[in-house]
Amino acid sequence: MREQLQTSILILILLVSCKQTETKKTEIVEQNATIELKTETEIKVEENIAVEQFVENDSLTFAFESELENYALKSSLFKIELKPYQNHHDKSVIDTMKTLTFDKTKLEFYKAKNWESIIGGIIKNPEIKFVDSLNIGINKRTLENILKTKIESDKVTLGNLEQTSLFFFLFENGILESIKFEGYFD
Repeated sequence: MREQLQTSILILILLVSCKQTETKKTEIVEQNATIELKTETEIKVEENIAVEQFVENDSLTFAFESELENYALKSSLFKIELKPYQNHHDKSVIDTMKTLTFDKTKLEFYKAKNWESIIGGIIKNPEIKFVDSLNIGINKRTLENILKTKIESDKVTLGNLEQTSLFFFLFENGILESIKFEGYFD
């Protein structure tokens, strides 16, 4: 009987240890002629979470948004696509979604009868330059000088207090790879 129990325990240990996602600890505790088997499971989780740095600056965020909007609307680089969009507040009004594209860059605008505003986009081309030579391919130090903040991460977010306008800067090997913008849209 004892040999069968030991064999069963050995088989159980071998089966459990073959799993790659979990580590098993097996412990045999003897108490007054009874044998009790305790198994403790530890799950190993590999996390490769990049730390994101948030820079809150309302005036700089507004300036970036304004500069990007002005640059995009005046630049001849972009191909423009227009789509009708039903206004949320007045169903009888049809506004326009305006998409500006250039290679790997795409910017979205909302255009009403009397105004137009950038609502989002992603920039991946170095040809798109705004705000004191802010463009793809710059190093972290250049963005540090523009933001006047020490950059300690490969993911930097610039935003206003309410976080209704956000610029996401993604670095790879110290070089800016993309700029994503998310603006407020009601």
